Amino acid sequence: MPIPRIGYEPLNSLYRADLRALRSIAAENGINKRGSVEVLRASLIHRMVLPGVDLSWEGIQSRSNAELGDLLRIFGVKTSGSHRERRQRMWLHVSQDANKMTVDSLALAGREEVVHLCEMLELPTEGTRTVLVGRVAGVLTSQNKAWGRIKRSLRRNGLTSMPRFSTVDFKQVGSTSYIEVREATNAVLENVSEILVGLGIDNPDESDARGILSPVDFARMVQTVGLLRGALWTRDSTDFLVKLMEARGRSIFGNPSPEAIHRAASAITDEWAHGDGATIRTYTIADLEERYDLEGIEKLKRLVRSIRPRST
Repeated sequence: MPIPRIGYEPLNSLYRADLRALRSIAAENGINKRGSVEVLRASLIHRMVLPGVDLSWEGIQSRSNAELGDLLRIFGVKTSGSHRERRQRMWLHVSQDANKMTVDSLALAGREEVVHLCEMLELPTEGTRTVLVGRVAGVLTSQNKAWGRIKRSLRRNGLTSMPRFSTVDFKQVGSTSYIEVREATNAVLENVSEILVGLGIDNPDESDARGILSPVDFARMVQTVGLLRGALWTRDSTDFLVKLMEARGRSIFGNPSPEAIHRAASAITDEWAHGDGATIRTYTIADLEERYDLEGIEKLKRLVRSIRPRST
């Protein structure tokens, strides 16, 4: 099931409610009202706002990186990180109590419980109990304050508006509008690398003489498409990306399906509207006037019109 579009209510009410109010809402809707304030809040968001979304471990595993970003925003917790980090955070937030699932509490956990935690957090299960505890503790430390406690503002979570970036309109001569995208962070590149490795690339960190794209090169081409077409990524954007790769003689090993390429590109573009990385922007008309004569500007405008889709 795709992630549904979320309205302002009832999410805003659940964000702002204290424990007493949350218990009252739970009682009115026939939902178990036990648990701490954040455990109950997460349960209510799932049951009332996302009733048809499978948030079991298997359901979380089936979600794309972009979908997990949407889900984490809805629950009001940190969204950045690699695909695996997002899966770990999502599972922790909907299944554990941050007040109880701590590094210190692991000292009291039995081996079977620690092995189970390793399985749920996608960690190796071989080794002594001490080694296993260390692995789980490492995840809890890296995810510290990233789950279990919400950001109380819908606006802060990016749920009240479309992506912040504007797109250029060459018909508005002299306009200062521009297209802007973000530099891919190391976490995003790591996720793209995992996707490309899954598609069969032997050495995803470097391009080779055959023109096979590395994650960094792939991210740059995705950014190029974003700068030409706008920051809102669609299936048409992916189609354009494939054509651009073909035109430049670049490819991805194994000829993955358009769906796989779209998934890898979405892992990058999901950060454009909500990430914190450095930005790249196109030239404005005023900037171009400083670099080209009028004839050169007209040629550039015709070129961009020829490769950008017409607005509908």
